[in-house]
Amino acid sequence: MTFKPKLLIFSHVSNPASITGAEKLLLFFCQELLPYFHCVLVAPEEGRLTALARKSGIEVKIYKLPLLHRMYSPYPGLTGEAVKMQSSPAFSQLVNWIAEEAPRLVIVNTCVHFMPAAAARRLDIPVIWQLTEAIEQNGSTSLATDLIHRYSSWMICISEAVAARFPPELRQSKMSILPPSWREQQEHHPDEWPALRHSFRSQLQIGSHAPLIGMITSFRMESKGVHHFIDMALSIKDEFPAAVFLVVGDALRPEYEKQCQKRIEAYGASDRFIFLEAQGDIGRVYCGLDIVVVPSLVPEGFGLTALEGLLYGKPVVAYDAGGLGEVLRAAGSGQFLVETGSAGMLADRVRTILNLPDQGKDLGAHNRNQVMAAYGPEGYRARLNAIVARWLSEQPGWFHGPPVAAGTKVEARPSASSGRRGKRKKRKGNSVRRHDIRRERRRSRTRPARSQARARKRRHHPIRRRKA
Repeated sequence: MTFKPKLLIFSHVSNPASITGAEKLLLFFCQELLPYFHCVLVAPEEGRLTALARKSGIEVKIYKLPLLHRMYSPYPGLTGEAVKMQSSPAFSQLVNWIAEEAPRLVIVNTCVHFMPAAAARRLDIPVIWQLTEAIEQNGSTSLATDLIHRYSSWMICISEAVAARFPPELRQSKMSILPPSWREQQEHHPDEWPALRHSFRSQLQIGSHAPLIGMITSFRMESKGVHHFIDMALSIKDEFPAAVFLVVGDALRPEYEKQCQKRIEAYGASDRFIFLEAQGDIGRVYCGLDIVVVPSLVPEGFGLTALEGLLYGKPVVAYDAGGLGEVLRAAGSGQFLVETGSAGMLADRVRTILNLPDQGKDLGAHNRNQVMAAYGPEGYRARLNAIVARWLSEQPGWFHGPPVAAGTKVEARPSASSGRRGKRKKRKGNSVRRHDIRRERRRSRTRPARSQARARKRRHHPIRRRKA
């Protein structure tokens, strides 16, 4: 049987009821790594991700860890927070757990999953850091990118928008760009789309010809621009009286939900909007829609919703936010990108599509063909194979070197704030260890060997004489 290096893959989330874009990307990544590695997914809890992973033949372990959230939104104290995290009992426990698992490689997913990266590096285990989000740009961004550089052996970015946060020299020496893709068997075949469309619309009691414009997200929150979608819809509802507006995603903040509902009620348009929780079969939702809108207010790492909409042959209108721009331009739909924050421009693009419904269908078919060529599974596998080949060429020890010894015990190191006292303790400890080594060497001699050494010393001593 072919030997496969053991690979621990750390996910920062595992939602019980729904699956986020980051989780989908990680699951697909794990599935595609199976030909090369013995993959072990490490998740904080049981959820959709772990269930799907097991179904794919991926080993799963549950280990809940604290996250370093400010890696995404850096601030001046970020480095100190990272040092403090490495001085915690949880960190020592994780280091010892990883040592017991004895992987050859560790992958961490998303920028906020700092602890497993630091723990693996403490054991001199190579770390591949997969980055799925564009870190906020501010005066402290370099603190986050420096930490990622320091604690990673390689970086994988899912888009140019994510990679752009890092200096050019790092991008050339230890980074690969690997856009997401999909598994063919996990998507509905086009032959199924008409029946799925009819089923979903019947469930919502929407006629077959009524325009259905929707936005899909894991969680309905401000950064995803739900209120911008509402403003866009309110501005065109009278012009298209048959149109219905759908928002799919789990509610996160009751206050924000109330604000959105009040916005709709103020225009007397409650009967024009439908809010659904996150759906298990999201493909069915895409089949039911006529237009997909992605009004993200923060730079997206990639924009999986846009990719999925295009894959299902739907026209997609989006803010030009981070990776969203890359996706739509690759699909030849750059004209449907608008300036981030302009709900009025979103409305203009949606209006254009609604006024030419047949053109919208042709656009959707064109989008699907373009997306298949740019992001299809075969292209993904070719890119991944090239990345693994580069690792084999440049880092052969990752695959053939000795793994960390199982059972290695490591204590948390003192934080940088320990000062001179910590250094004195370290020197004292080193002195004790040297003394122990010398003593052990003396003990290792056998008794006959020591007797022979003493006899030689007596014979050759210049003063000692044998008695007559």
